[in-house]
Amino acid sequence: MSEQPAARGGAGPGGVPGAGAELAARAALLLRQHTDAGWVAVRESVVSRALHAFRPSAPVRGRHAAGDYFVASDVLVAALRRAVDLVPRVAATRITCTTGEDDELDDVVVELVAAYGVRLLEVAGQVHAVAREVLGDLLGPLAPAAERIRTHVHLGDVSDDPRVVG
Repeated sequence: MSEQPAARGGAGPGGVPGAGAELAARAALLLRQHTDAGWVAVRESVVSRALHAFRPSAPVRGRHAAGDYFVASDVLVAALRRAVDLVPRVAATRITCTTGEDDELDDVVVELVAAYGVRLLEVAGQVHAVAREVLGDLLGPLAPAAERIRTHVHLGDVSDDPRVVG
């Protein structure tokens, strides 16, 4: 979920229903008017704009003594990234979260690059602990228990470049 969860519902940019479909249709029409050579000239701009398109953040339900509240999944992912990046010799490459129908958090996936030579099981354990702490802080003491939220750690790369895994 880049790092953001998939948008739910039919709202497009600015929350306008169907606006995303209208923009995509207009973009397709404009692209069809270009020749292959013309496409090569505009493709970087089109891809860049598509990647920066507005994507609403899914709500994640938190719970405290006064009742329920919602945290934007983008906020949750950003907080997880900051915390995971403090774990020595690893860096988060992607973090996604999934919610159920009731907007309660079901899954968190943390994809990592680790420094060459680290003990991968220890690093995974540290990332799990950090994720549980952040989720508890943001979603409140009455939110789903850490055991109920599945936190997956995926070690996708190992690097000896200190700029990558500082």
